[in-house]
Amino acid sequence: MVYEKIFTMTTGKQVKIVVRGYYSAGETTIEPFVEIWVKHRKELFFSPIGLELPRYGFESVGLNNMKDRAMHASGITDQQFEQVMTEFKHITTSSVLL
Repeated sequence: MVYEKIFTMTTGKQVKIVVRGYYSAGETTIEPFVEIWVKHRKELFFSPIGLELPRYGFESVGLNNMKDRAMHASGITDQQFEQVMTEFKHITTSSVLL
């Protein structure tokens, strides 16, 4: 499953958060992997500078460090990030996917 949300900042910059959900091995829960992309006015989306990879898993070591780095490099707030993750969780726990 893939969930995308685009935030437009006051400067005109857009930040796209892509959450890909995969079933964990032997589990019935969906593990999210997040990609963050940035777009300035007339450019294409690109991975923000300062991140080694555009995607990361929440079960990996250094989650807070990677999340903080992603938020700092892209300019999104913690509230915006949590909004996307809450929406993703609502979708993955709904009866639509069962």
